[in-house]
Amino acid sequence: MRLILLALACLPLFALAAEDPVAVVREALAAVCAKPGAALPPSVSIRRIGAELHAVYGKELLVIAGADCQVRYGRRIHSSADGRPREIRFLRDDLSDSGAGELLDAPIPAAPDPGGVALAHVDSGVNYLLPEIARRLARDADGAALGYDWWDMDPRPFDQDPARSPFFPQRHGTRTASLLLEEAPYARLIPYRYPRADMSRMASLVDAAAKAGVRIVTVAMGSNQRNEWQAYEQAVRRHPEMLFIVSAGNDGRDIDRQPVYPAALELANQLTVTSAEDDGRLARGSNWGQRAVHLLVPAERRLVTDFDGRRVFASGASYAVARAGALAACLLGAYPKWSTKELRDALLAQRFPPDPLERDRGVCPAVPTSVSERTSEWLATDMTSYEKALELNVAVLDDAGWPPAAVHMMVRGAAAIFGQCGIGLRNVSVHRLSAPERLRYFTVETAQALVGARAYAKPAAYLMTDTRRPVAFDAEAFAPANSAAYPQLADTVWLMRGMRHPEVALAHELVHVLTNSGEHSSDPDNLMREETALENTRLTADQCREIVSRGSARGLLAGSK
Repeated sequence: MRLILLALACLPLFALAAEDPVAVVREALAAVCAKPGAALPPSVSIRRIGAELHAVYGKELLVIAGADCQVRYGRRIHSSADGRPREIRFLRDDLSDSGAGELLDAPIPAAPDPGGVALAHVDSGVNYLLPEIARRLARDADGAALGYDWWDMDPRPFDQDPARSPFFPQRHGTRTASLLLEEAPYARLIPYRYPRADMSRMASLVDAAAKAGVRIVTVAMGSNQRNEWQAYEQAVRRHPEMLFIVSAGNDGRDIDRQPVYPAALELANQLTVTSAEDDGRLARGSNWGQRAVHLLVPAERRLVTDFDGRRVFASGASYAVARAGALAACLLGAYPKWSTKELRDALLAQRFPPDPLERDRGVCPAVPTSVSERTSEWLATDMTSYEKALELNVAVLDDAGWPPAAVHMMVRGAAAIFGQCGIGLRNVSVHRLSAPERLRYFTVETAQALVGARAYAKPAAYLMTDTRRPVAFDAEAFAPANSAAYPQLADTVWLMRGMRHPEVALAHELVHVLTNSGEHSSDPDNLMREETALENTRLTADQCREIVSRGSARGLLAGSK
Protein backbone atom coordinates (compact mmCIF):
# COMPACT_ATOMS: atom_id res chain seq x y z
CA MET A 1 0.00 0.00 0.00
CA ARG A 2 1.40 3.41 -0.90
CA LEU A 3 0.26 6.95 -0.37
CA ILE A 4 0.97 9.97 -2.53
CA LEU A 5 0.18 13.21 -0.79
CA LEU A 6 0.39 16.34 -2.91
CA ALA A 7 -0.03 19.91 -1.73
CA LEU A 8 -0.45 22.50 -4.44
CA ALA A 9 2.49 24.61 -3.33
CA CYS A 10 5.48 22.44 -4.18
CA LEU A 11 5.36 20.55 -0.89
CA PRO A 12 7.48 17.41 -0.77
CA LEU A 13 5.90 14.06 -1.62
CA PHE A 14 5.33 11.57 1.15
CA ALA A 15 5.46 7.80 0.69
CA LEU A 16 4.05 5.98 3.67
CA ALA A 17 2.95 2.42 4.30
CA ALA A 18 0.19 1.12 6.54
CA GLU A 19 -2.71 -1.29 6.59
CA ASP A 20 -5.55 1.21 7.15
CA PRO A 21 -5.95 3.75 4.28
CA VAL A 22 -7.85 6.25 6.44
CA ALA A 23 -5.21 6.12 9.17
CA VAL A 24 -2.46 6.73 6.60
CA VAL A 25 -4.24 9.78 5.19
CA ARG A 26 -4.83 11.21 8.66
CA GLU A 27 -1.18 10.68 9.60
CA ALA A 28 0.07 12.28 6.40
CA LEU A 29 -2.20 15.30 6.72
CA ALA A 30 -1.10 15.78 10.30
CA ALA A 31 2.55 15.58 9.25
CA VAL A 32 2.18 18.13 6.46
CA CYS A 33 -0.01 20.50 8.41
CA ALA A 34 2.06 20.49 11.59
CA LYS A 35 4.64 22.89 10.17
CA PRO A 36 3.46 23.89 6.70
CA GLY A 37 5.48 27.11 6.66
CA ALA A 38 8.78 25.27 6.98
CA ALA A 39 8.41 23.81 3.51
CA LEU A 40 7.21 27.00 1.82
CA PRO A 41 8.64 30.39 0.88
CA PRO A 42 7.13 33.21 2.95
CA SER A 43 5.09 34.45 -0.02
CA VAL A 44 3.47 31.07 -0.72
CA SER A 45 0.48 29.59 1.08
CA ILE A 46 -1.24 26.23 0.79
CA ARG A 47 -4.46 26.42 -1.23
CA ARG A 48 -5.40 22.75 -1.37
CA ILE A 49 -4.08 19.44 -0.16
CA GLY A 50 -4.96 16.31 -2.08
CA ALA A 51 -4.30 12.76 -0.97
CA GLU A 52 -4.60 9.58 -3.01
CA LEU A 53 -4.14 6.14 -1.58
CA HIS A 54 -3.63 3.15 -3.92
CA ALA A 55 -3.81 -0.18 -2.12
CA VAL A 56 -2.27 -3.40 -3.40
CA TYR A 57 -5.58 -5.21 -2.93
CA GLY A 58 -7.67 -2.72 -4.88
CA LYS A 59 -8.61 -0.22 -2.14
CA GLU A 60 -8.40 3.36 -3.37
CA LEU A 61 -9.00 6.52 -1.41
CA LEU A 62 -9.11 10.20 -2.36
CA VAL A 63 -9.26 12.90 0.29
CA ILE A 64 -9.31 16.65 -0.29
CA ALA A 65 -8.39 19.01 2.53
CA GLY A 66 -8.48 22.81 2.54
CA ALA A 67 -5.84 25.39 3.34
CA ASP A 68 -6.79 25.02 7.01
CA CYS A 69 -5.88 21.32 6.73
CA GLN A 70 -9.46 20.35 7.49
CA VAL A 71 -10.84 17.53 5.35
CA ARG A 72 -13.47 18.76 2.91
CA TYR A 73 -14.62 15.45 1.45
CA GLY A 74 -13.39 12.07 0.34
CA ARG A 75 -14.17 9.27 -2.08
CA ARG A 76 -13.34 5.62 -1.70
CA ILE A 77 -13.51 2.99 -4.43
CA HIS A 78 -14.80 -0.43 -3.47
CA SER A 79 -13.87 -3.35 -5.71
CA SER A 80 -15.34 -6.77 -6.30
CA ALA A 81 -13.59 -10.03 -5.45
CA ASP A 82 -11.80 -10.08 -8.82
CA GLY A 83 -10.30 -6.64 -8.12
CA ARG A 84 -12.47 -4.66 -10.54
CA PRO A 85 -13.87 -1.31 -9.31
CA ARG A 86 -17.51 -1.77 -8.33
CA GLU A 87 -18.62 1.39 -6.53
CA ILE A 88 -17.48 4.85 -5.42
CA ARG A 89 -18.48 5.66 -1.85
CA PHE A 90 -18.74 9.28 -0.73
CA LEU A 91 -17.10 10.07 2.61
CA ARG A 92 -17.93 12.66 5.24
CA ASP A 93 -15.35 15.14 6.48
CA ASP A 94 -14.44 12.66 9.24
CA LEU A 95 -13.84 10.09 6.45
CA SER A 96 -16.73 7.91 7.55
CA ASP A 97 -19.09 6.52 4.91
CA SER A 98 -21.92 8.95 4.11
CA GLY A 99 -24.21 6.23 2.80
CA ALA A 100 -24.19 7.70 -0.70
CA GLY A 101 -22.17 6.77 -3.73
CA GLU A 102 -22.04 5.90 -7.44
CA LEU A 103 -22.03 2.50 -9.09
CA LEU A 104 -19.19 1.60 -11.43
CA ASP A 105 -20.48 -1.81 -12.46
CA ALA A 106 -23.68 -3.84 -12.18
CA PRO A 107 -25.29 -6.90 -13.74
CA ILE A 108 -27.92 -6.37 -16.45
CA PRO A 109 -31.38 -7.65 -15.45
CA ALA A 110 -32.92 -10.05 -17.98
CA ALA A 111 -35.90 -8.82 -20.01
CA PRO A 112 -37.70 -9.51 -23.30
CA ASP A 113 -36.27 -8.22 -26.57
CA PRO A 114 -38.11 -5.02 -27.60
CA GLY A 115 -37.90 -5.70 -31.34
CA GLY A 116 -37.06 -3.16 -34.03
CA VAL A 117 -33.97 -2.08 -35.93
CA ALA A 118 -30.73 -3.08 -34.18
CA LEU A 119 -28.35 -0.18 -33.50
CA ALA A 120 -24.79 -0.60 -32.20
CA HIS A 121 -23.74 2.24 -29.91
CA VAL A 122 -19.99 2.63 -29.29
CA ASP A 123 -19.31 4.93 -26.34
CA SER A 124 -18.43 4.76 -22.63
CA GLY A 125 -21.29 2.30 -22.04
CA VAL A 126 -24.81 3.03 -20.81
CA ASN A 127 -26.60 3.03 -17.48
CA TYR A 128 -28.82 0.07 -18.23
CA LEU A 129 -30.33 0.28 -14.74
CA LEU A 130 -32.44 3.22 -15.96
CA PRO A 131 -35.82 1.86 -17.11
CA GLU A 132 -35.82 3.95 -20.29
CA ILE A 133 -32.53 2.33 -21.33
CA ALA A 134 -33.20 -1.20 -20.02
CA ARG A 135 -36.43 -1.70 -21.94
CA ARG A 136 -34.75 -0.78 -25.23
CA LEU A 137 -31.75 -3.14 -25.02
CA ALA A 138 -31.50 -5.82 -27.70
CA ARG A 139 -31.76 -9.28 -26.09
CA ASP A 140 -31.18 -12.89 -27.01
CA ALA A 141 -33.77 -15.66 -26.65
CA ASP A 142 -33.03 -15.96 -22.91
CA GLY A 143 -33.47 -12.22 -22.29
CA ALA A 144 -29.74 -11.52 -21.88
CA ALA A 145 -28.54 -8.19 -23.31
CA LEU A 146 -26.38 -8.38 -26.46
CA GLY A 147 -24.01 -5.54 -25.50
CA TYR A 148 -20.42 -6.00 -24.36
CA ASP A 149 -17.73 -4.16 -22.43
CA TRP A 150 -14.66 -4.20 -24.72
CA TRP A 151 -12.61 -2.33 -22.10
CA ASP A 152 -13.10 -4.74 -19.18
CA MET A 153 -13.95 -7.68 -21.48
CA ASP A 154 -17.21 -8.71 -19.82
CA PRO A 155 -20.91 -8.58 -20.81
CA ARG A 156 -21.66 -5.50 -18.65
CA PRO A 157 -21.05 -2.27 -20.63
CA PHE A 158 -21.86 -0.01 -17.68
CA ASP A 159 -21.38 3.69 -18.36
CA GLN A 160 -18.08 4.88 -16.89
CA ASP A 161 -14.88 6.29 -18.33
CA PRO A 162 -12.20 6.62 -15.63
CA ALA A 163 -9.53 8.01 -17.97
CA ARG A 164 -9.76 11.51 -16.49
CA SER A 165 -10.00 10.30 -12.88
CA PRO A 166 -11.14 7.01 -11.37
CA PHE A 167 -12.81 9.03 -8.61
CA PHE A 168 -14.76 11.23 -11.03
CA PRO A 169 -15.58 9.02 -14.03
CA GLN A 170 -17.10 10.60 -17.12
CA ARG A 171 -20.60 9.40 -18.00
CA HIS A 172 -21.08 10.14 -21.68
CA GLY A 173 -22.69 7.08 -23.23
CA THR A 174 -26.01 7.28 -21.39
CA ARG A 175 -26.59 10.79 -22.67
CA THR A 176 -25.97 9.97 -26.32
CA ALA A 177 -27.90 6.69 -26.13
CA SER A 178 -30.92 8.39 -24.56
CA LEU A 179 -31.18 10.89 -27.40
CA LEU A 180 -30.74 8.17 -30.00
CA LEU A 181 -33.51 6.04 -28.48
CA GLU A 182 -35.92 8.95 -28.06
CA GLU A 183 -35.65 9.92 -31.71
CA ALA A 184 -35.78 6.31 -32.96
CA PRO A 185 -38.65 4.81 -30.92
CA TYR A 186 -38.58 1.55 -32.90
CA ALA A 187 -34.85 0.87 -32.49
CA ARG A 188 -33.22 -1.68 -30.17
CA LEU A 189 -29.84 -0.82 -28.69
CA ILE A 190 -26.65 -2.90 -28.54
CA PRO A 191 -24.27 -0.87 -26.34
CA TYR A 192 -20.52 -1.44 -26.62
CA ARG A 193 -18.09 0.15 -24.15
CA TYR A 194 -15.11 1.19 -26.22
CA PRO A 195 -11.77 -0.61 -25.67
CA ARG A 196 -9.54 2.18 -24.45
CA ALA A 197 -7.25 -0.42 -22.88
CA ASP A 198 -6.54 -1.95 -26.30
CA MET A 199 -7.96 -0.24 -29.37
CA SER A 200 -7.08 -3.26 -31.53
CA ARG A 201 -10.22 -4.79 -30.02
CA MET A 202 -12.28 -2.48 -32.23
CA ALA A 203 -12.00 -5.16 -34.92
CA SER A 204 -13.67 -7.72 -32.67
CA LEU A 205 -16.28 -5.14 -31.67
CA VAL A 206 -17.25 -4.52 -35.30
CA ASP A 207 -17.31 -8.25 -36.05
CA ALA A 208 -19.58 -8.83 -33.04
CA ALA A 209 -21.98 -6.14 -34.23
CA ALA A 210 -22.07 -7.71 -37.69
CA LYS A 211 -22.78 -11.13 -36.19
CA ALA A 212 -25.71 -9.59 -34.27
CA GLY A 213 -27.22 -8.37 -37.53
CA VAL A 214 -26.44 -4.70 -37.00
CA ARG A 215 -26.63 -2.42 -40.04
CA ILE A 216 -26.00 0.91 -38.25
CA VAL A 217 -23.13 1.70 -35.85
CA THR A 218 -22.77 5.03 -34.05
CA VAL A 219 -19.31 6.06 -32.83
CA ALA A 220 -19.48 9.23 -30.71
CA MET A 221 -15.76 9.40 -29.96
CA GLY A 222 -12.37 9.92 -31.56
CA SER A 223 -8.71 10.82 -31.11
CA ASN A 224 -5.80 12.46 -32.91
CA GLN A 225 -3.85 9.22 -33.39
CA ARG A 226 -4.58 7.33 -36.60
CA ASN A 227 -2.71 4.23 -35.43
CA GLU A 228 -5.33 3.77 -32.69
CA TRP A 229 -7.93 3.25 -35.40
CA GLN A 230 -6.15 0.85 -37.74
CA ALA A 231 -8.07 -2.20 -36.53
CA TYR A 232 -11.33 -0.26 -36.78
CA GLU A 233 -10.54 0.88 -40.33
CA GLN A 234 -9.78 -2.65 -41.47
CA ALA A 235 -12.97 -3.99 -39.89
CA VAL A 236 -15.14 -1.27 -41.44
CA ARG A 237 -13.77 -2.11 -44.89
CA ARG A 238 -14.48 -5.76 -44.18
CA HIS A 239 -18.18 -5.03 -43.49
CA PRO A 240 -19.59 -2.91 -46.33
CA GLU A 241 -23.11 -4.00 -45.32
CA MET A 242 -22.88 -1.72 -42.25
CA LEU A 243 -23.06 2.08 -42.07
CA PHE A 244 -20.81 3.76 -39.48
CA ILE A 245 -21.85 7.22 -38.28
CA VAL A 246 -18.98 8.99 -36.50
CA SER A 247 -18.27 12.26 -34.72
CA ALA A 248 -16.23 15.05 -36.29
CA GLY A 249 -15.28 16.24 -32.80
CA ASN A 250 -15.48 19.49 -30.86
CA ASP A 251 -12.03 21.05 -31.19
CA GLY A 252 -13.10 24.00 -33.33
CA ARG A 253 -10.77 23.06 -36.18
CA ASP A 254 -10.65 22.00 -39.82
CA ILE A 255 -10.09 18.25 -39.73
CA ASP A 256 -9.04 18.25 -43.38
CA ARG A 257 -5.89 20.01 -42.14
CA GLN A 258 -5.68 18.64 -38.58
CA PRO A 259 -7.34 15.24 -38.74
CA VAL A 260 -9.42 13.60 -36.06
CA TYR A 261 -9.92 9.85 -36.30
CA PRO A 262 -11.94 7.92 -37.29
CA ALA A 263 -13.76 10.97 -38.70
CA ALA A 264 -11.04 11.73 -41.28
CA LEU A 265 -10.79 8.17 -42.60
CA GLU A 266 -11.93 7.82 -46.20
CA LEU A 267 -14.41 4.96 -45.99
CA ALA A 268 -17.31 4.43 -48.37
CA ASN A 269 -19.56 3.12 -45.59
CA GLN A 270 -18.78 5.85 -43.05
CA LEU A 271 -20.62 9.13 -42.52
CA THR A 272 -18.96 11.91 -40.51
CA VAL A 273 -21.30 14.41 -38.84
CA THR A 274 -20.81 17.60 -36.89
CA SER A 275 -23.05 19.84 -34.81
CA ALA A 276 -25.01 22.79 -36.18
CA GLU A 277 -27.23 25.40 -34.64
CA ASP A 278 -30.94 25.09 -35.37
CA ASP A 279 -30.61 27.52 -38.28
CA GLY A 280 -27.91 25.42 -39.95
CA ARG A 281 -24.85 27.45 -38.94
CA LEU A 282 -21.84 25.48 -37.74
CA ALA A 283 -22.02 25.37 -33.95
CA ARG A 284 -19.30 27.12 -31.98
CA GLY A 285 -16.51 24.69 -31.17
CA SER A 286 -17.61 22.06 -33.69
CA ASN A 287 -15.07 20.67 -36.13
CA TRP A 288 -15.51 21.05 -39.87
CA GLY A 289 -13.88 19.91 -43.08
CA GLN A 290 -14.96 20.25 -46.69
CA ARG A 291 -13.73 16.76 -47.50
CA ALA A 292 -13.94 14.90 -44.18
CA VAL A 293 -17.28 16.16 -42.81
CA HIS A 294 -20.39 15.07 -44.67
CA LEU A 295 -23.36 16.36 -42.69
CA LEU A 296 -24.30 19.17 -40.30
CA VAL A 297 -26.99 18.10 -37.83
CA PRO A 298 -28.75 20.46 -35.36
CA ALA A 299 -27.36 19.14 -32.06
CA GLU A 300 -27.01 22.10 -29.70
CA ARG A 301 -28.87 22.27 -26.40
CA ARG A 302 -30.61 18.93 -26.86
CA LEU A 303 -32.53 17.52 -23.92
CA VAL A 304 -31.07 14.16 -22.88
CA THR A 305 -31.14 11.75 -19.94
CA ASP A 306 -28.04 11.84 -17.75
CA PHE A 307 -26.44 8.89 -15.97
CA ASP A 308 -28.46 9.59 -12.81
CA GLY A 309 -31.76 9.82 -14.71
CA ARG A 310 -32.02 13.63 -14.64
CA ARG A 311 -33.02 15.48 -17.78
CA VAL A 312 -30.19 17.81 -18.84
CA PHE A 313 -29.14 19.82 -21.88
CA ALA A 314 -26.17 18.74 -23.95
CA SER A 315 -24.46 19.95 -27.12
CA GLY A 316 -21.83 18.85 -29.59
CA ALA A 317 -20.91 16.47 -32.37
CA SER A 318 -21.63 13.40 -30.22
CA TYR A 319 -25.29 14.36 -30.20
CA ALA A 320 -25.20 14.97 -33.95
CA VAL A 321 -24.09 11.32 -34.20
CA ALA A 322 -27.00 10.19 -32.02
CA ARG A 323 -29.54 12.16 -34.07
CA ALA A 324 -28.17 10.98 -37.42
CA GLY A 325 -28.08 7.40 -36.13
CA ALA A 326 -31.69 7.65 -35.00
CA LEU A 327 -32.76 8.98 -38.39
CA ALA A 328 -30.88 6.17 -40.11
CA ALA A 329 -32.72 3.61 -37.96
CA CYS A 330 -36.08 5.19 -38.78
CA LEU A 331 -35.32 5.06 -42.51
CA LEU A 332 -33.95 1.53 -42.42
CA GLY A 333 -37.06 0.35 -40.60
CA ALA A 334 -39.13 1.56 -43.52
CA TYR A 335 -36.74 0.35 -46.21
CA PRO A 336 -34.97 -2.73 -44.79
CA LYS A 337 -33.65 -3.81 -48.19
CA TRP A 338 -31.74 -0.61 -48.78
CA SER A 339 -28.04 -1.03 -49.37
CA THR A 340 -25.55 0.87 -47.25
CA LYS A 341 -25.06 3.32 -50.12
CA GLU A 342 -28.81 3.92 -50.44
CA LEU A 343 -29.12 4.54 -46.70
CA ARG A 344 -26.11 6.87 -46.67
CA ASP A 345 -27.41 8.78 -49.71
CA ALA A 346 -30.83 9.13 -48.07
CA LEU A 347 -29.24 10.70 -44.99
CA LEU A 348 -27.21 13.10 -47.13
CA ALA A 349 -30.40 14.09 -48.97
CA GLN A 350 -32.19 15.11 -45.75
CA ARG A 351 -30.90 18.68 -46.04
CA PHE A 352 -30.54 19.66 -42.39
CA PRO A 353 -32.09 21.88 -41.20
CA PRO A 354 -35.09 21.81 -40.89
CA ASP A 355 -35.11 19.66 -37.82
CA PRO A 356 -35.69 16.02 -38.83
CA LEU A 357 -38.27 15.63 -36.08
CA GLU A 358 -40.63 17.96 -37.91
CA ARG A 359 -41.41 15.42 -40.63
CA ASP A 360 -42.17 11.73 -40.93
CA ARG A 361 -38.95 9.69 -40.85
CA GLY A 362 -39.54 6.27 -42.29
CA VAL A 363 -41.17 4.19 -39.53
CA CYS A 364 -40.89 7.11 -37.07
CA PRO A 365 -43.67 9.69 -37.15
CA ALA A 366 -43.11 13.42 -36.90
CA VAL A 367 -42.90 14.85 -33.40
CA PRO A 368 -44.60 18.17 -32.56
CA THR A 369 -41.96 20.87 -32.20
CA SER A 370 -44.25 23.89 -31.87
CA VAL A 371 -46.15 25.43 -28.96
CA SER A 372 -49.95 25.47 -28.96
CA GLU A 373 -52.55 26.58 -26.44
CA ARG A 374 -54.74 23.69 -25.31
CA THR A 375 -57.10 25.42 -22.86
CA SER A 376 -57.55 28.79 -21.20
CA GLU A 377 -59.53 29.90 -18.16
CA TRP A 378 -60.15 33.09 -16.23
CA LEU A 379 -59.93 33.42 -12.46
CA ALA A 380 -61.84 36.55 -11.47
CA THR A 381 -61.67 38.46 -8.15
CA ASP A 382 -64.26 40.68 -6.47
CA MET A 383 -62.54 44.10 -6.63
CA THR A 384 -64.86 46.07 -4.33
CA SER A 385 -62.28 46.32 -1.52
CA TYR A 386 -59.22 47.12 -3.68
CA GLU A 387 -57.88 50.41 -5.00
CA LYS A 388 -55.52 48.97 -7.63
CA ALA A 389 -55.88 46.08 -10.05
CA LEU A 390 -53.23 43.70 -11.33
CA GLU A 391 -54.03 41.53 -14.35
CA LEU A 392 -51.84 38.44 -14.75
CA ASN A 393 -51.34 35.78 -17.39
CA VAL A 394 -50.17 32.36 -16.19
CA ALA A 395 -48.78 29.85 -18.72
CA VAL A 396 -48.68 26.21 -17.58
CA LEU A 397 -46.87 23.63 -19.71
CA ASP A 398 -48.39 20.17 -20.08
CA ASP A 399 -46.60 17.49 -18.04
CA ALA A 400 -44.60 20.14 -16.17
CA GLY A 401 -46.06 18.99 -12.86
CA TRP A 402 -48.51 21.80 -12.07
CA PRO A 403 -52.05 20.40 -11.59
CA PRO A 404 -54.97 22.88 -11.75
CA ALA A 405 -55.61 22.76 -7.98
CA ALA A 406 -51.99 23.76 -7.27
CA VAL A 407 -52.17 26.65 -9.75
CA HIS A 408 -55.41 27.96 -8.24
CA MET A 409 -54.02 27.74 -4.70
CA MET A 410 -50.88 29.60 -5.77
CA VAL A 411 -52.88 32.42 -7.36
CA ARG A 412 -55.22 32.76 -4.37
CA GLY A 413 -52.26 32.85 -1.97
CA ALA A 414 -50.44 35.52 -4.00
CA ALA A 415 -53.64 37.57 -4.21
CA ALA A 416 -53.98 37.56 -0.42
CA ILE A 417 -50.42 38.85 -0.04
CA PHE A 418 -50.99 41.74 -2.47
CA GLY A 419 -54.20 42.59 -0.65
CA GLN A 420 -52.00 44.19 2.07
CA CYS A 421 -51.27 46.98 -0.43
CA GLY A 422 -54.85 47.40 -1.65
CA ILE A 423 -54.01 45.54 -4.88
CA GLY A 424 -56.40 42.93 -6.21
CA LEU A 425 -55.75 40.37 -8.92
CA ARG A 426 -58.67 41.43 -11.10
CA ASN A 427 -58.27 38.87 -13.84
CA VAL A 428 -55.88 35.95 -13.92
CA SER A 429 -55.82 34.09 -17.21
CA VAL A 430 -54.44 30.55 -16.98
CA HIS A 431 -53.25 29.12 -20.29
CA ARG A 432 -52.35 25.43 -20.60
CA LEU A 433 -49.81 24.85 -23.34
CA SER A 434 -48.63 21.84 -25.31
CA ALA A 435 -44.93 22.25 -26.02
CA PRO A 436 -41.78 20.21 -26.73
CA GLU A 437 -40.32 18.71 -23.58
CA ARG A 438 -37.15 20.81 -23.71
CA LEU A 439 -39.24 23.97 -23.19
CA ARG A 440 -40.36 22.71 -19.79
CA TYR A 441 -36.82 23.26 -18.48
CA PHE A 442 -35.85 26.85 -17.83
CA THR A 443 -32.87 28.45 -19.49
CA VAL A 444 -32.72 31.88 -21.10
CA GLU A 445 -32.81 30.17 -24.50
CA THR A 446 -35.89 28.04 -23.73
CA ALA A 447 -37.61 31.01 -22.08
CA GLN A 448 -37.05 33.12 -25.19
CA ALA A 449 -38.39 30.33 -27.38
CA LEU A 450 -41.49 29.93 -25.22
CA VAL A 451 -42.27 33.65 -25.02
CA GLY A 452 -41.64 33.99 -28.75
CA ALA A 453 -44.05 31.14 -29.51
CA ARG A 454 -46.86 32.28 -27.19
CA ALA A 455 -46.72 35.94 -26.24
CA TYR A 456 -49.12 37.09 -23.52
CA ALA A 457 -49.81 40.50 -22.05
CA LYS A 458 -47.41 41.37 -19.24
CA PRO A 459 -46.88 40.64 -16.47
CA ALA A 460 -46.87 36.93 -17.18
CA ALA A 461 -45.83 33.92 -15.12
CA TYR A 462 -44.58 30.66 -16.61
CA LEU A 463 -44.72 27.42 -14.61
CA MET A 464 -41.85 25.08 -15.48
CA THR A 465 -40.61 21.61 -14.55
CA ASP A 466 -37.16 22.72 -13.40
CA THR A 467 -34.30 25.09 -14.10
CA ARG A 468 -31.15 24.23 -16.02
CA ARG A 469 -29.42 27.55 -15.40
CA PRO A 470 -25.79 27.24 -14.18
CA VAL A 471 -26.81 29.05 -10.99
CA ALA A 472 -30.11 27.41 -10.11
CA PHE A 473 -33.03 29.23 -8.48
CA ASP A 474 -36.54 27.94 -7.81
CA ALA A 475 -37.95 31.20 -9.16
CA GLU A 476 -36.69 34.05 -11.32
CA ALA A 477 -38.08 37.41 -12.35
CA PHE A 478 -37.16 39.63 -15.28
CA ALA A 479 -37.84 43.35 -15.45
CA PRO A 480 -36.29 45.99 -17.72
CA ALA A 481 -33.45 46.48 -15.22
CA ASN A 482 -32.12 42.92 -15.63
CA SER A 483 -33.26 41.95 -19.12
CA ALA A 484 -31.41 44.36 -21.42
CA ALA A 485 -29.77 41.45 -23.25
CA TYR A 486 -33.11 39.68 -23.78
CA PRO A 487 -35.87 42.33 -23.66
CA GLN A 488 -38.62 39.90 -24.67
CA LEU A 489 -38.36 38.39 -21.18
CA ALA A 490 -39.05 41.70 -19.42
CA ASP A 491 -41.93 41.56 -16.93
CA THR A 492 -42.06 37.78 -16.75
CA VAL A 493 -41.80 35.42 -13.76
CA TRP A 494 -40.58 31.80 -13.93
CA LEU A 495 -41.46 29.27 -11.24
CA MET A 496 -40.11 25.70 -10.94
CA ARG A 497 -42.06 22.63 -9.88
CA GLY A 498 -41.57 21.33 -6.37
CA MET A 499 -40.60 24.66 -4.88
CA ARG A 500 -41.66 25.53 -1.35
CA HIS A 501 -44.68 27.84 -1.07
CA PRO A 502 -45.17 28.88 -4.72
CA GLU A 503 -47.78 31.47 -3.68
CA VAL A 504 -45.12 33.35 -1.71
CA ALA A 505 -42.58 32.98 -4.53
CA LEU A 506 -45.06 34.31 -7.12
CA ALA A 507 -45.84 37.37 -5.00
CA HIS A 508 -42.14 37.93 -4.25
CA GLU A 509 -41.12 37.77 -7.92
CA LEU A 510 -44.04 39.96 -9.04
CA VAL A 511 -42.87 42.67 -6.63
CA HIS A 512 -39.48 42.60 -8.40
CA VAL A 513 -41.30 43.06 -11.71
CA LEU A 514 -43.65 45.81 -10.53
CA THR A 515 -40.86 47.83 -8.90
CA ASN A 516 -38.27 47.05 -11.61
CA SER A 517 -35.83 46.30 -8.81
CA GLY A 518 -33.90 43.34 -7.46
CA GLU A 519 -33.75 44.80 -3.95
CA HIS A 520 -34.30 42.49 -0.97
CA SER A 521 -35.15 43.15 2.66
CA SER A 522 -33.53 41.90 5.84
CA ASP A 523 -36.61 42.62 7.98
CA PRO A 524 -38.07 39.63 9.81
CA ASP A 525 -41.12 37.99 8.13
CA ASN A 526 -40.91 40.39 5.16
CA LEU A 527 -42.01 39.15 1.73
CA MET A 528 -38.84 40.49 0.13
CA ARG A 529 -36.42 38.52 2.24
CA GLU A 530 -34.19 36.41 0.02
CA GLU A 531 -35.59 33.25 1.58
CA THR A 532 -39.04 32.30 0.32
CA ALA A 533 -40.94 30.98 3.33
CA LEU A 534 -44.53 30.77 4.50
CA GLU A 535 -43.77 33.09 7.43
CA ASN A 536 -42.27 35.73 5.09
CA THR A 537 -45.34 37.45 3.63
CA ARG A 538 -45.50 40.90 5.26
CA LEU A 539 -45.16 44.11 3.20
CA THR A 540 -44.48 47.47 4.88
CA ALA A 541 -46.37 50.65 4.11
CA ASP A 542 -43.29 52.05 2.33
CA GLN A 543 -43.00 48.92 0.21
CA CYS A 544 -46.68 49.13 -0.72
CA ARG A 545 -46.32 52.77 -1.76
CA GLU A 546 -43.32 51.87 -3.93
CA ILE A 547 -45.11 48.91 -5.52
CA VAL A 548 -48.18 50.98 -6.33
CA SER A 549 -46.21 54.01 -7.53
CA ARG A 550 -43.75 52.17 -9.75
CA GLY A 551 -46.24 49.57 -10.93
CA SER A 552 -48.72 52.26 -11.96
CA ALA A 553 -46.04 54.35 -13.67
CA ARG A 554 -44.98 51.33 -15.68
CA GLY A 555 -48.58 50.58 -16.74
CA LEU A 556 -48.70 47.25 -14.89
CA LEU A 557 -51.28 48.40 -12.33
CA ALA A 558 -54.59 50.07 -13.09
CA GLY A 559 -57.54 51.47 -11.15
CA SER A 560 -59.80 48.84 -9.65
CA LYS A 561 -62.94 50.12 -11.42
